[in-house]
Amino acid sequence: RPPSSPSPHRPRPQLDLLFLRRFLRIQAVLFPRWPSPSALMFLTLLLVALLEQLVIYQVGVIPSQYYEVLGSKDFSGFKALTALAVTLIVLNSTLKSFDQFICNQMYVSWRKSLTEYLHSCYFQGQVYYSLHVLREDIDNPDQRISQDVERFCRQLSSMASKLVISPFALAYYTYQCFHRFKHMQIRVNAEPAAFYR
Repeated sequence: RPPSSPSPHRPRPQLDLLFLRRFLRIQAVLFPRWPSPSALMFLTLLLVALLEQLVIYQVGVIPSQYYEVLGSKDFSGFKALTALAVTLIVLNSTLKSFDQFICNQMYVSWRKSLTEYLHSCYFQGQVYYSLHVLREDIDNPDQRISQDVERFCRQLSSMASKLVISPFALAYYTYQCFHRFKHMQIRVNAEPAAFYR
């Protein structure tokens, strides 16, 4: 049987309530308590990601300021704006590196915690014997523990900074769009608004 085809007696993985319960159970292992190193690294990642987004926004504003400076032919303003741009770019690259460093540290911490938890379950009550001798449908459970944990933690750590910043970016840009929409309504309805004071 080709490895891509699912086993007839094994259900296909689904994104359902069972998945959510299992994922939350894993999160309880990865974040055992509030002042744990994983929780502190995650909070640091949140702060770094927010600061990184703020710097990226400031870098995006610089081109419009350049046009103003070039139009006025202010050489000292041009030098100051160039120095600001270089500073923001260096700060942005430093924050990106720090972001990746924190994600890699979380990967190592999560992999260690999850592997230790699974091994404690594996050696409890002779589960290792049951899996190796009595269950023929599970091959190499010890290898699966090490490889699956490595893949899971690697993927989760690579997605962490994007998942952390997404709600804040979504809220911010929703606010900006709503604000622009209200301004557009005022512009479109300027005559009736002025007429009715």
